[in-house]
Amino acid sequence: MDARDLMRGSVSQTRNHPIGTGPPRRGEASPGLAAALLLCCSLLPCDAQAASLPLPPSLCPAAVPAQPPAAVQVWRISDFGAVPDDDLPDDEALRRAQATLRPGDWLVFPPGRYLQAGSVAIDRPGLTLWGPGATLQALDPADHALLLQADGVRLAGLTLTARTDRRRDAPAQSRLVLQGAGQVVQQVRIEGAGAAGILVLGARGFLLSGNRISATLADGIHVSGGSRQGRIENNQVNDAGDDLIAVVSYEHDPAPVQDILVRGNRVAGGRWGRGLAVVGGERITLEDNTVSDVLRAAGILVAQEGPWRTRSVDQVRIERNRLMRIGRPQDAARAAGAPTGHAAIEVHRHETPPGAAGIGRLHIGHNPVEDSGVPALRLRDGRLDAGASGARLDCPAFSTR
Repeated sequence: MDARDLMRGSVSQTRNHPIGTGPPRRGEASPGLAAALLLCCSLLPCDAQAASLPLPPSLCPAAVPAQPPAAVQVWRISDFGAVPDDDLPDDEALRRAQATLRPGDWLVFPPGRYLQAGSVAIDRPGLTLWGPGATLQALDPADHALLLQADGVRLAGLTLTARTDRRRDAPAQSRLVLQGAGQVVQQVRIEGAGAAGILVLGARGFLLSGNRISATLADGIHVSGGSRQGRIENNQVNDAGDDLIAVVSYEHDPAPVQDILVRGNRVAGGRWGRGLAVVGGERITLEDNTVSDVLRAAGILVAQEGPWRTRSVDQVRIERNRLMRIGRPQDAARAAGAPTGHAAIEVHRHETPPGAAGIGRLHIGHNPVEDSGVPALRLRDGRLDAGASGARLDCPAFSTR
């Protein structure tokens, strides 16, 4: 079965029965057998019982397959009352689906436009939401997040749009929020957000890959809240209201952001903020990214900022990034503020209190700066050290060690 067959509705009819009715799903035991198995389990050693429980999500999650594998249980959002291209919100359909789906199931959005009246949380672990050709349009400028709160949730193929009015800063005003472990966001298009396009808030072991983000009123991608062990790879971010991709650790966060790999992204069109920013954090790698058309600030910034009460920075590697058209005088009229005076790659500590740690060890190498109106590098804090570790992902295939 290919994706077109699935979208045409050729899913087995046994998957379309009303909630709580119909035959057991494939591989599901009858109630009597389930009770007998439960009794047997209670008599087994604890190790045997533990082996039957779902495994925790990997902190090195793999990409989502191009279509649902034959072995998984597949549901359509229309099974739960959603109708594409009508004028009715589909929030309740999403909530009803989560009451039925089990870890490992796929929820498919057939092509069309679906409406989201307010923020909706995905709090059932291990689900895959998949929707090439489908758009989920948020209606409320002040409350429009899709919140991935459960571990192992994956989102692929959907387009997320939002009505916006002015810049906002609450999680509910970002378009997509990651808050669990082992989550994947892949080939998703985000067009518009009152705050960040993707907010990673305390997530662990996440993957953002192949997404396209534009027209956000704050950062394109913002990683904060002590997030760790994450990969941000091969995304495209354009026309963000602030930084295009930012890693930020605030003093009030439970821990600094740690072990983040930002690789192979293309970011462009920053009229206000920076291209790539590391403002507080430990063991961060920025490599093989292309940063262009940043009008008033740094193409790449590493900083501790006192006014924003951010943490210090240490063990950062910045390698093989290409920076183009950063801070050109001829582009100043299109900027959303006065030039900052940053270099293309800027490293500094700004208005920090006495005793602040500032910037620690950095490795900066092989980052060509082209057709720009500012110096290539200004190092006002920190220590260049070829041994700075960068991200340590504990994944042999992905680690930068």
